[in-house]
Amino acid sequence: MPLLPSSPFRYSLVVSRYLRLLSLLSLFVLPFSSTTAATDPSSLAAPRPATPPAKPNILVIIADDLGIGDIGFSGGKDFPTPHIDRLAREGASFTAGYLTAPVCSPSRAGYLSGRYQQRFGHEFNPATGNVEQTGLPLTEKLLPARLREAGYHTALIGKWHLGTATEFQPLARGFDESPLGFLGGARDYEGEVRGPGRTLLKDGKPTPAKGYLTDQFGDEGVAFLQRQKSASKPWFLWMAFNASHTPMDTTPEYMARVPASVPADRRKLAAMTLALDDNIGKLLKALDATGQAGNTLVVFTSDNGGAPASNASNLHLRGFKGNTFEGGIRTAMAVRWPGVAKPGSTLAAPTNTLDLAATVLAAATGSVPKDYDGRDLAPALAGKATLDPARPLFWRMGTNWAIRSGDWKLVGGREGRGPSAKTHTLLVNLKSDPSEKTDLSAQHPDKRKELEAAYKAWEKTLAQPLWKGGPGSGVGKEVGG
Repeated sequence: MPLLPSSPFRYSLVVSRYLRLLSLLSLFVLPFSSTTAATDPSSLAAPRPATPPAKPNILVIIADDLGIGDIGFSGGKDFPTPHIDRLAREGASFTAGYLTAPVCSPSRAGYLSGRYQQRFGHEFNPATGNVEQTGLPLTEKLLPARLREAGYHTALIGKWHLGTATEFQPLARGFDESPLGFLGGARDYEGEVRGPGRTLLKDGKPTPAKGYLTDQFGDEGVAFLQRQKSASKPWFLWMAFNASHTPMDTTPEYMARVPASVPADRRKLAAMTLALDDNIGKLLKALDATGQAGNTLVVFTSDNGGAPASNASNLHLRGFKGNTFEGGIRTAMAVRWPGVAKPGSTLAAPTNTLDLAATVLAAATGSVPKDYDGRDLAPALAGKATLDPARPLFWRMGTNWAIRSGDWKLVGGREGRGPSAKTHTLLVNLKSDPSEKTDLSAQHPDKRKELEAAYKAWEKTLAQPLWKGGPGSGVGKEVGG
């Protein structure tokens, strides 16, 4: 009897039945064979998890008006900040971390939109008289709204400063809840405070003050984290402390802990920063206690450089809150991301909060929107890629402006206040001159022209400011921030 049918038709029929039999057998055999291959040391393919890795929870912590000399990991030595330093020790810190503005409201607008805020006219703090009408333009889809679309539960605790009218408030911009906060740029730390943007709110409705505000915010943050322990969704918490913004309010208990070596003019700031650090410590402890720390991406920054009104320290940096010298736009920046950010690592390439927004969204959704101005930092945090140090960063707030590319920076505008204020345009090399003391325009005219051209090209993509007010405009009185 022949082994194969002589007829081509009958041959194809046998082959077809044979293949069907193999297909049926694979339903039983493959589960066992794939398990064997996954555990076989000779197998080159890594085993695939049964389900995709969980999306990380996201905790963004923002301080207010802190200089780099007020935080231990960025060079501060006057008083301890062990809990904030822990984030840098267990994650990555940035030696050239920047904000997109030297004052509060536009800085937050850039951070939450993922775009340079000048692109949509949010160039200044809202001005007195218009605070009820102005706010972050409704044309912008904010980070919490994008994360909510990706399945996240979103919450805000603390300072908003992006509009007080109903349509601009947090619950209208993508946040599911706001357990405790205020809408303006500043308020007292104790007692009831009434006025535009100063009333304490719980989900948009007035709520009584109960003790020292930094502690209240910390306690609300802990309560939120405890509620999320058994939640079915990943979460995003925008934790916006107003410490250590003026007024300089503290408690006897925090003042008693300030080291005796701290100068007299910095003692209140030190006490307020100790309170900030304590409450960040409470948040980290709650993450540990609820078992969420291993799957939570934590980011820490201030909202602008140190403010002279609070005696913040920018160490060797020139300038302060309100101008585009390094002291106004540099920040202490750290990212703790277990399994991604290498513990104790440092990133030196110039990086800003637009990059942080892009990184957060990419962690949650796997991609960065095309209109975002930042880049996903995850590969660099993991040590798998190197950031381009020459990518330009830009700033503009009225007459104050700057561009940085690599070690070179061109900075222009007004420095100082009142009749003694001076107009300047300086080309500096931050590697050799981190304090921005020496203008190198005459020695490097081509570099100056190159940066001027790049800045002007960027400026052409910007919108006109939607309102006036804030430092650099010469018009209006800013509200807080």
